[in-house]
Amino acid sequence: MKKQYAILLICLSGILFPFRSSAQDEVFPTKDAIWNICVDTYPESKSYFYGLTGDTVIDNQTYNKLYLLNDTLLQIDSKDIYVGGIRQSDKKVYMKPADTKYKEEIEEFLMYDFSAKKGDILNMDKRPFYYYDFFGLTFENVDIYNLANHISRSARIEDIQDTDLGFTMVVFLIDFDTWIEGIGSLSGLFFTQGPKLAGYKQRFFDRDEVTKLACLKVGDKIRYQHPECKECMKNVITGLDRKELFPVTIRQIGNRQLLLQSSESDLPLQFEMLSLSGQVMQSQIIREAESRIELRVIPGIYLYRLIGDKVYKSDKIVVR
Repeated sequence: MKKQYAILLICLSGILFPFRSSAQDEVFPTKDAIWNICVDTYPESKSYFYGLTGDTVIDNQTYNKLYLLNDTLLQIDSKDIYVGGIRQSDKKVYMKPADTKYKEEIEEFLMYDFSAKKGDILNMDKRPFYYYDFFGLTFENVDIYNLANHISRSARIEDIQDTDLGFTMVVFLIDFDTWIEGIGSLSGLFFTQGPKLAGYKQRFFDRDEVTKLACLKVGDKIRYQHPECKECMKNVITGLDRKELFPVTIRQIGNRQLLLQSSESDLPLQFEMLSLSGQVMQSQIIREAESRIELRVIPGIYLYRLIGDKVYKSDKIVVR
């Protein structure tokens, strides 16, 4: 009987371990995931929802299907738009976009590479870029001619840290971005940031970005929620646009200090440092127009926010 029990355990191990190994290799959701992406475009900011559900086979490769959703459900119907397929291999995540509206095929491109090491340069030549004058929620309007003429496009891995949300990479691709294993980009899924028009008044995130990840829900669990996103599957614009963004400047001095410059009329201000999961790590009241803030946190990647009667400002910061 003991011998039979041992044989049964060995057989079960052979069945279960490959699934366990496969799950451990996953660096990105594969199903039942919904991203809430805040898009800050004229004339108003708005949340858009992307869902990952179902599979498709393209050129003998299996992809998870990504949709631009008409609601916050994964019950796909004719109102949901197929965006493309996502697959992962060797800790790399790839996107195969749907064809453009002119039936032109866009090649598969690299979304993320979680196998990279600090200092690595990643080849991103095939990745479509989105700028303020060429922004789309899907790939239907991608200019194939311009895409083909962009060469030597690359991303540099600036830093890698183990944060409270997991394995996190600081990446420079046109501008700084943050990639988190199991979540993706904090700039919003497959988007690549481009600069906004100078002086453009932003309504939700006070940064020169067009898109931002507000929330990610996988199954019935929230995997990521931006501190300013009050409800995961709701529009993130919650009245912050009523604040005027006065010219308040925050500059990092060395690794452990910030220099804040504002006008007397903005004071007092509430300064907060938050972990990527939204936990307040440091908080203080600013009462002087020029103040130096000592960062009393361990090295890592954080969010900061500055709040006043007339001011709202937030951004990412790397503390070394």
